[in-house]
Amino acid sequence: MTSTSSNSAAARIWVNSGLVAGESISVGTSQSHYLRHVLRIGDGGLVAVFNGADGEWLAQVRFVSRKLCKLDPVQLVRPQVTENGPWLLFAPVKKYRLDFLVQKAVELGVELIRPVQTRRTIVRRIKEDRLLANATEAAEQCGRLTLPKISKFSALPEVIASWSSNRTLFWGDESGGGVPALKGFRGNITQAAFLIGPEGGFECCERKLLRAQPFAKAIDLGPRILRSDTAGLMALSLWQGMRSVA
Repeated sequence: MTSTSSNSAAARIWVNSGLVAGESISVGTSQSHYLRHVLRIGDGGLVAVFNGADGEWLAQVRFVSRKLCKLDPVQLVRPQVTENGPWLLFAPVKKYRLDFLVQKAVELGVELIRPVQTRRTIVRRIKEDRLLANATEAAEQCGRLTLPKISKFSALPEVIASWSSNRTLFWGDESGGGVPALKGFRGNITQAAFLIGPEGGFECCERKLLRAQPFAKAIDLGPRILRSDTAGLMALSLWQGMRSVA
């Protein structure tokens, strides 16, 4: 039996296990604590679960100890679908702004998140597990059936060298050399990615590198100086808004 809603569940959680009716799955200490003490779900309560492959299920919570519980999938409520979306590449910002950027990007439907090191990038180390935790929390909240892929922190030349030419790379050109974003989005573009530079902007050699790529397209996000996280979310919002009315 299938349905389009999981309103009878108090919450949604991501699980890293297969979901099959009648086959219990165990969840770890942190999720058990979250279910019992944060959501205050008792024995027999319902939670929506998803794993990116088997759709969304209603599952019954069964605590087997003070710290551990099992989930019993009982009903498929949303079949799995493919969730294609744009990619977001960005020069990392400080952690709390980075958390916000990742969470909102997931809500806006990104398929892949990739931090990129540029010459003016201040942040030199990225905790990929923190990115994944923020992405998971956002996916649980917004109703997605998949998590975005988190790609490794890579230097800009490496990213360019490994690029697949069938995906258009829109990059924010703060020097004024780009076309207005909405104009740049027009045309038969089915796969898009967005590259947002650091607070100080791309250096001349980086802009030259990007302009030399046939798959890259410089865009202008308006007359104001935007923070990197603001620019990324603005570009994604404009893209998604335009695609929704296309």
